[in-house]
Amino acid sequence: MAYTPLLLKVLLVSVFMCSLAARTHANKRPSNLHFYMLIVVQNNRFLDNPNAKYTSILTGAAPVVQPFAFANLHTFDNPLSRKMSLENPADRVGRLQGWYGNCGQSELTLCLAQTFAYDDGTYKGTFSLLGSGIATDPVKHAPIVGGTGDFAFCRGIASQKRVFNAYINSEETSWFEYNITMKF
Repeated sequence: MAYTPLLLKVLLVSVFMCSLAARTHANKRPSNLHFYMLIVVQNNRFLDNPNAKYTSILTGAAPVVQPFAFANLHTFDNPLSRKMSLENPADRVGRLQGWYGNCGQSELTLCLAQTFAYDDGTYKGTFSLLGSGIATDPVKHAPIVGGTGDFAFCRGIASQKRVFNAYINSEETSWFEYNITMKF
């Protein structure tokens, strides 16, 4: 019984320290992020291009040609940046990795499974997006379903908008603007 007050004190100090650590970590969590993503999509007509720098490759195709490329699957690893440029390494904030598949038979609809590996010097960790949307919509929205590091237990919404698209050296090159809103 003599150990009960000491045990109680140790327990109270431990609870206080854990509460302080959780509060400090919670203050480091972002509520909004803004960045750009570059994607260079493989075009099967130009596979013999030795200078290609694809960030998205067709990794699965339907056994027969389908309307809206139904059943095609792409794997990607795209850079993220504060600006629509990769020239300055200090502007890079991570990578976006995952898959998108053509899942619509009556219109061009993409099913997305993406993980953002993010590090802007203030926030570091991963968060994931899982959803689908019509590819021709000017702004697409998809749910954020969780994360790690500074994004642990996050949920939210991602808005994606294509802000640049061109064929450069026979490669379809696009920049997308992302606005992410998160809650914890």
